[in-house]
Amino acid sequence: MKTSKRNKLLSLALAGSFSLFGATNALAAAGDTVSNRATLSYDVGTINQTVIESGTGAGNSTAGIGAGNDTDFLEDRLINFDVVRGGSTGTVTPGGLLQSVQYTVTNNGNGAQGFLLKGLNNAGGTADPFGGTVDEFDASAVQTFVEDGTNGGFQSAEDTAAFVATLAAGASVNVYVVSTIPLVDSGANPLVSTNVAVMTLVAQLAIAGSTGIAADAIIADDNGNTSPGGTGFTNGAENVAAGVAANNPDDPTTEEVVFNDAAGTQDGTGAADVAQNAQHSDDSSYTIQSAELTVTKASAALWDPLNLATNPKSIPGGFVRYTITIANAVGAADADLTTLQDVLAAELDLDVDFADGSAANVPTGIVGQSIQITHVDNAITLLCTSVADADGCDYTGGAGGTIDVNIATVMGVNATLTAGETLTITFNVIVQ
Repeated sequence: MKTSKRNKLLSLALAGSFSLFGATNALAAAGDTVSNRATLSYDVGTINQTVIESGTGAGNSTAGIGAGNDTDFLEDRLINFDVVRGGSTGTVTPGGLLQSVQYTVTNNGNGAQGFLLKGLNNAGGTADPFGGTVDEFDASAVQTFVEDGTNGGFQSAEDTAAFVATLAAGASVNVYVVSTIPLVDSGANPLVSTNVAVMTLVAQLAIAGSTGIAADAIIADDNGNTSPGGTGFTNGAENVAAGVAANNPDDPTTEEVVFNDAAGTQDGTGAADVAQNAQHSDDSSYTIQSAELTVTKASAALWDPLNLATNPKSIPGGFVRYTITIANAVGAADADLTTLQDVLAAELDLDVDFADGSAANVPTGIVGQSIQITHVDNAITLLCTSVADADGCDYTGGAGGTIDVNIATVMGVNATLTAGETLTITFNVIVQ
């Protein structure tokens, strides 16, 4: 019976210790006091004696009976967090403003932490993490903003915080690197579809605060970064040094800091983001998806005074039809066409009636309508005059004059070319 009872007590004690450890692992936070005491039950002969608690003795006085004390230690702070890019490249257009790529910052440590943030352009030639081409241009006006939770995705009116003031242990928050996309690369070459800019988000550990992060309240890193508040990093006066192994003897009365952040892609200086440096980083990218328009112009003799419409030639008095074809490539972004201008050679004058090439050169549409615009895929054809009025077309001068077509005014919604679509502008000229 004694053996059985002793084993049962031992089993209960062990179960209690595991339960306590599990609860501590789940609930305790950095800086919490973890308290524990043990109690001993024993018999003398067959008589149960008063239990003895840890920190007391059962000598020749009763001072220790029931007067035990806890064994206390402060839970040390584990610094462990990561930055992970979103699941896809940011598809952007040349000249786009406030274009965003998304990352997630997760606090894997055991206490609330703040984070300063910095978005960076990668070096030319850096591989696109999503498998596209290598880095070919730099974004400008690079900023960082934190998701406020009102609406998902970057919202410039809502997501205005430039740093993470407080992030609870185990919590995550979305962060956006937001930039302006240039029209050309560093060599002044226009950006085209599939061009890539590889971007990095660096998160720098900071002290958590309810009203923000003071400029000097940053746990020190080992990279010498300066400039606070979301545009850079600030080293502070904390007496813990990132990058130093936590191999000093533990002081149970002091909350010590143990760095366990993994290596990332790069730090705020462009050097490698090494492990245990109070930073973590990851790469994402912008990928250009632009309209890919081609403009071609073809001519065909339509009628002449000698041959009429049978094998006409481009002789004085003859009519030549010009067709301008605007095509958007398959897979390209939508293009909203605005205006087209064509300056005729001095030997040409506009046929203001858009003649049909018959012997009588009968106008194709209403007399005075001279320019035909067709959205081929939508099967929409419209005519406009050469007079400066509200219809969107104009011709200035006689021979050698200038044709101006406001495609948006003439075509309305049909002025948009989606991928693979074509629009034509057709007019006749008279050879002088």
